[in-house]
Parts: sequence; structure tokens; C-alpha cells
Amino acid sequence: MKTRILACAALLSGMAISPAAQAAALGILDETRFGVLAHDIPFGDPKREPGLDINGELLFVSPDLFQFFWAPRPTLGANVSTAGKNSSVYFGLTWEANFTSLFFADLGLGGAVHDGPDNSSTSDHKGLGTRLLFHESLSAGFRITPTWNVSAYLDHISNANLGNHNPGITNAGLRLGYVF
Repeated sequence: MKTRILACAALLSGMAISPAAQAAALGILDETRFGVLAHDIPFGDPKREPGLDINGELLFVSPDLFQFFWAPRPTLGANVSTAGKNSSVYFGLTWEANFTSLFFADLGLGGAVHDGPDNSSTSDHKGLGTRLLFHESLSAGFRITPTWNVSAYLDHISNANLGNHNPGITNAGLRLGYVF
């Protein structure tokens, strides 16, 4: 467990410092978000895995190619379980709706890869059926300043019944965002 927490800290600090700053300077990176999530909340499926997740996400500038379908931002993120349960790396596209200059909401769709068991579950560790999963997310947020925001976040990973079984994991929590 200590190794996983140290790896999480290294991943998040690495995402936050050098590569993120370089990508932002090149005009590639649009925003970073970091937060804490309740892991495996009982949302349509009973909670089996305990603990919290540390979440980190990079949102890239939407390329011109994506302008025809509401300019989604390419997204790369990670949920790291502090309890040694299923952690995941996810990727996809995130669409943002601005309701006012202060309030926004996001929808993210894509894929994920997890590090837990595929087909066997224990009383406190879910086998998710397949290694590659679908990832969906929703968030609603408030802009504290033009560069800082806070948001409530909900995400879900599952195999959409394409595997032997499909328990899925849903996480919810709060994140702090920084816009470059």
C-alpha cells in the first residue's frame, strides 16, 4: 500500500510540475485537475472496495479537427486507490458547457485500463471482467477566479457487459482545477 501511495504522489507531482508546465507553454495543455474521490460508491451496484482515490487529470486544448462536434478536449487522467484496490488510467474526450462566467459542467467519454483482477472477485476487491473498460464522467463546477475552479466529480468504469461479468466501479468527490 505504501508503494502505491508513493507511486500516486510521484505520478501526480510529475503530472503537475515539469511535463504539464512544458505542455502549457507549448499551448497544448489547457487545464489540470486534482482531487480526492470516494472509491466504489454504491451507485447501482453494492460497494465492495473500501478507501479513497487520488485523482489527477490533464485536459488538452481541443484541436481544430474537433470543432465540428462542440470542441471536446482530449483528456488523460488517473484514479489511484489509497487502499490498494482497483486503480485506473483513463483517456478520452471531455465536453464543457458554460452556464455563466462562473458555473460550468463537463461530460467525459472514453476508455480506461485498470490494475485489479479481471475475472475473480474477493469480498473487498472487484474483478472487473476485462482489462480495458469504458470510462464516463460528469462534473459540475464553480470558477473561483479565471484560472482556478472547484468541481464535484463523478466517474464510472465498466466493460458494458462485454466481459464475463461487469460489476463496474463508480467514484465521486471534489477536485481543484487550474486553467493555463
